Amino acid sequence: MKTLSIIFYIIGSILLIISCFTTSVTATWWLGGIAVVALIVGCVFQFNSNNSKQVNYHHHDYE
Repeated sequence: MKTLSIIFYIIGSILLIISCFTTSVTATWWLGGIAVVALIVGCVFQFNSNNSKQVNYHHHDYE
């Protein structure tokens, strides 16, 4: 999951940079939208990779 998050961060960043240099307004919006989606997916994968490593210990008090 961590590798996927890094890949999507890189893809999103590259698409966002490319969208800044396009001359077509439609292409700019499409590339920017896809970049935002890729960055959000990267965040989701990072969140899931951090949660999968979390260990919850439940302490039960028995009387």
